[in-house]
Amino acid sequence: MQKEYKMFLINAGFAVKTLQGKSSTVYDYLRGLKRVCRQENLNIEGLAKNIDRLVIKYQPMGEHSNIGKQVSRSVRCSLVQFSKFINERKVA
Repeated sequence: MQKEYKMFLINAGFAVKTLQGKSSTVYDYLRGLKRVCRQENLNIEGLAKNIDRLVIKYQPMGEHSNIGKQVSRSVRCSLVQFSKFINERKVA
């Protein structure tokens, strides 16, 4: 599922590398999901099943807002994009 999510991000126009050749948004978002998986003691499938609850939990007024805002809010943004990815998979 992580490979599919990575392709979803790339197809959505998120950058893989910066102009300097360093890892960019796609990898930041993948790391953000890994961080949430560790925090919540979930694998990627468990994250997918609980995505709606977790998006709220990491938003500015949520229980884990302090984690959601770290690393330029990439944790929070990664959850939002993962939610879009999961919802698109449900429709397809």
